[in-house]
Amino acid sequence: MQNKPGSWFTPVIALALSLAISLPAAMAQQNAEALVASKRPADMSYRDLMQILGRALNWIQDGVLVRNKQLVREGGNVIVNHPAPRHKPWSIMETDDQESFKQSLLAYDKILDAKANAVTAAAEKSEWLEASAALAELQTACVSCHTQWQHKARR
Repeated sequence: MQNKPGSWFTPVIALALSLAISLPAAMAQQNAEALVASKRPADMSYRDLMQILGRALNWIQDGVLVRNKQLVREGGNVIVNHPAPRHKPWSIMETDDQESFKQSLLAYDKILDAKANAVTAAAEKSEWLEASAALAELQTACVSCHTQWQHKARR
């Protein structure tokens, strides 16, 4: 029996797809735990952390508006180097939503860091239109996460 060119391709794709579907959920616990463990612990709630991040976003907005590099730098630093709350962040969600929320935390942590760094980098070069565009992307990321999860958080 002679193998047709590409006959190995279908099983490899099937395996890759099954791993792509099953691994993220299985790894979310480990990765979300690792993400939280990598942050400096702080005696605050997740709500407190969101308020701090909101204030940092305000600093960035004000800094871009008045062309103050230091305000942008400080706000970006708070976002990128924020501490972890005293509890597991996903505990604010109902049990059925916790795995999905963990995956969102992992994704948005990277996105927010990248967007905050982009605003800061543009401000450092005094490229204020570029900083404004990057700020718009940062704000959109913040609002996107809140829109997706805020109504599901336990009160």
